[in-house]
Amino acid sequence: MNVVLILADQLSACWLEGAAAACPTPHLDGLARRGMRFHRHIVHNPVCMPSRASLFTGRSSRVHGVLMNGYELGSDCPTFPQVLQRAGVHTAGFGKFHLQCHHRSAHNDVRQYGFDVAEVTEDIRAGDWLDWVARAHPDCYEQALATVWPVPCLRQYGPERINLLPRVQAARTQHPPQAVAPLTWSSVVPEHCCQTRWIGDRACAYLQSAAEPFFLTVSFVDPHDPYDPPASYLRRVDAAQVPAPIPPTWPEDPRSPALFRRVSIRELFAGLDEAAWRQIRAHYLASVAFIDDQVGRVLATLTARGLDDRTVVLFTSDHGDMLGDHGLPFKGAWHYDACIRTPLLAAGPGIVPGECPALIESLDLFPTVLELAGVTCKTPVEGRSLVPWLRGEPPADWRDAAYTESYASYSDRGLDGWARTLRTAEWRYTLFAAGGGEQLFHLAEDPQERVNRAGDPACAAVRAELRDQLLERLIAQEHPFPPRGLFGLGTH
Repeated sequence: MNVVLILADQLSACWLEGAAAACPTPHLDGLARRGMRFHRHIVHNPVCMPSRASLFTGRSSRVHGVLMNGYELGSDCPTFPQVLQRAGVHTAGFGKFHLQCHHRSAHNDVRQYGFDVAEVTEDIRAGDWLDWVARAHPDCYEQALATVWPVPCLRQYGPERINLLPRVQAARTQHPPQAVAPLTWSSVVPEHCCQTRWIGDRACAYLQSAAEPFFLTVSFVDPHDPYDPPASYLRRVDAAQVPAPIPPTWPEDPRSPALFRRVSIRELFAGLDEAAWRQIRAHYLASVAFIDDQVGRVLATLTARGLDDRTVVLFTSDHGDMLGDHGLPFKGAWHYDACIRTPLLAAGPGIVPGECPALIESLDLFPTVLELAGVTCKTPVEGRSLVPWLRGEPPADWRDAAYTESYASYSDRGLDGWARTLRTAEWRYTLFAAGGGEQLFHLAEDPQERVNRAGDPACAAVRAELRDQLLERLIAQEHPFPPRGLFGLGTH
């Protein structure tokens, strides 16, 4: 069986659910209708690098060592593409990987993680996509340069080690974005040259001649900020249907996390009114629609090659985006629904259509992909295969809580910003270290997570039970024993 894993970056599950009325996503909707939608898919660590490391290794941050952005995935924890590769599956990936730091190089070699073929473009927008624009569309190169992050590694760019920074700065001056809100504008790059379109192009080109069996990762940088879709996609958004952010209640809550009050990234969006947040959200949704079109192209290519009856397609995201909910931006150690719950769709031969109510963790993707590909999973992982659910055979012993962890956020390094969360079908409990705060939300009655019940005597028993479960999860986090640094169990 072939497997195609499509990843969005920073896409919350809610935007493919009720909020989807503001902007249609017909291809993703079709994928969900003919397959299975997992409504309670919880990411392990809601920041780019740790989340992707956990997805590809099936292990928690504490085990693989990528605690937050800035840490890089080493070779001690096998990735599932490596396992597939050793089993004879051809592995390919196009787009964002973020298993190594953008500041290291614009041309990080991700083949070490198990990819036979890989073309990389990351948040900084330099690398393979930019080089393609220079070759194939030189008339659009300056606009593409204007979107590149001016990171220090660009002083020695490419095999010629040229200093690209002066050209980037000049292009940014020549083609400034017309911002309607912080980090929000229409793309200055023509649609046919946009990064998202290029990722779709490369995936389709691979599929047109891929030898079977294959595993393909199609990993989009959108809808990650800056929120800069092509202008044509903004016309697909029904502005009247774009929901306003959930108002914050934590500023008046004595148990709320201290981190929320001091994290500097909030200052970028300070003072924005509801209309400004709706503008940001409309641009975000337009980027989702742009991705949806590329998903449609990938699915159409599979059909044209007659691969539908032997290919499973998975769609998910590394984490969500708060987009102003609870007065917070982006992602981090704020474990609200918009941050930690992402879409997970699966469709293909043998998959029973429907909606799965189980609590799923992003660690489950490793054994799931291997089983779908017909490869035995001998690697010790913390996740469990979702194939029984996909086949309509729910396991009787499935988990009743999903776990999420964070090691502070952005430039904040305070221990009181380290958060650990358990989420059940009815509750979400989060504990911050060093007295940094505590949250307990009754999701069944308070789905918007506005009333913190951590100090409510009526919820004391629930709080104690969830705290005990959280301790159990922390104790067992290295089970099964990871291979990192292992010479041999029982040896001296």
